[in-house]
Amino acid sequence: MKLRKLISTSIAVLFLVLGVTGVLMYIKPYNKSIASIHTVFGFLFSIGVISHIINNIKPLKMYSINSKNNFLNTHSVGLLFVTGILLMGLFFNIKGFNKIYDFGNEYRNSLQGKETLEDGKQSITVKKELNDISVEIDVKKGDAFRYAMMVVWVEDIDGNYIESLFVPKSIATSKFVNGQKNENGIWKSAIVRRPESLPYWAHKRGIRASDGLYIPLGKSYDIDAVSGATPTDDFIINSKAKIGKLNKFRVLMEVNQSFNWNKYYSKDRFPNDSIYSGSGRVGQPAIVYAIDVDLDKIKTSKNYFFEPIGHSHHSGKNGKLFKEMSKITTALDIIDRGIVKVIK
Repeated sequence: MKLRKLISTSIAVLFLVLGVTGVLMYIKPYNKSIASIHTVFGFLFSIGVISHIINNIKPLKMYSINSKNNFLNTHSVGLLFVTGILLMGLFFNIKGFNKIYDFGNEYRNSLQGKETLEDGKQSITVKKELNDISVEIDVKKGDAFRYAMMVVWVEDIDGNYIESLFVPKSIATSKFVNGQKNENGIWKSAIVRRPESLPYWAHKRGIRASDGLYIPLGKSYDIDAVSGATPTDDFIINSKAKIGKLNKFRVLMEVNQSFNWNKYYSKDRFPNDSIYSGSGRVGQPAIVYAIDVDLDKIKTSKNYFFEPIGHSHHSGKNGKLFKEMSKITTALDIIDRGIVKVIK
């Protein structure tokens, strides 16, 4: 009896925690601490439910079995039928069944400046005024995509930086939601300097922060207007480029993902590098993609496919582009393809 009371009370407490964290996950952008609590307590709740069923198997049979024909009673059949319909509708994404989820998803995205399109892609619109060329970047994530960082910018055909088209807010400010753990081991937002993240773009931009690094820190007026939420799925970025009288220019994208080690870029590859083997969240270096645009060959709009042109330094110590890619493996699978649409 004591065990039965303990299990029932535990289930009630676990259910309360699951309910609170479930609501928080529904209305707030992703937070690792909340997601971790929800996952662990969900696992414990499952164990509690199984224990409860085992301890109460006889009364449960009484409630669900018709004693006259030794078969499920009307209430049990109805409950199973409704449960099955809901599971099928949600699993196969049948129209109308995901209304509640879609509402929460749209609300969370609105807090981060995102919009989920009908095909499931995330759309990020960067607000910029007085710019004269529309640029749409459509990226499909690859098999190795795991919360990757990416930045998009424009250069003239000689490689001189013009301006950024999209920068993740975490890179634009160096403030990460899961920046560091506190004394209780819970992840909290914090300033984290990550020179290894997108160094080719950072050096091209050419602005040093107060600590001497090229990665932005705090408020940066040249990129504040083009900073947005980090994409977590297939995405489309809508931006504009002010290129003046240039007819030829280049659009570039740098993509990086932490901890995507391979045989060459292993955890101990550069033991004397204080960033790679110390403070950095490293792995294979960032991959740089580019396309060249000639407006004289565009009537109204034209699509281009991003092509990889090299990788940046493994710990961000310089702004060089390394064109030798033989040691790069899964980093090339972070994105499946990137399409740039230029509209005059």
